[in-house]
Amino acid sequence: MSTKEKRLLLIFFVLLFLVGGVVLFDSYWDRRKELLAAREILENEWIAIETLLEEREKWEVRRHWLDLNQPKFTSDEEISQEIFRIALAEQHPSVRVSKQTLLPTRTTAHFTEVGVSLVAGGSLPDVSKWIFGLTGPESFYAIRNLKIMPDKENQKDILSQMELLRWYTPSP
Repeated sequence: MSTKEKRLLLIFFVLLFLVGGVVLFDSYWDRRKELLAAREILENEWIAIETLLEEREKWEVRRHWLDLNQPKFTSDEEISQEIFRIALAEQHPSVRVSKQTLLPTRTTAHFTEVGVSLVAGGSLPDVSKWIFGLTGPESFYAIRNLKIMPDKENQKDILSQMELLRWYTPSP
């Protein structure tokens, strides 16, 4: 081999080495980004786990309270009848309840939700007191999709369209 060929071969290997180094560096850089993102996710999960462990006692007290106080789910029919009865029985004397429609039962791992859609009418203070009386934490009732509008028949009254929900312990 002549000197020019040796020089050309040397330049070729140097360029091959440089291109290989660039390719390897690019691969290294991409992998580094992936690992840093995974590390950040793991650090955030670790913070969440530490927070849960710090608050464990508080959540165990809450869980114990739920076990003692949350009503037990019996059957769809009994619960459906009960939610209608409660919507009418808990009625304030000056609150009118109408247009009751049973909502589909929703079951999760932590609760069974039963609800009724209804319209309550009356004066604003009476309807507000009635709703407030229904939704204490110990009753396990909640109001969803509350819509308040003036009563077209009586200007002093309001109509309150809502979904009254109650949560029960999940069925076994």
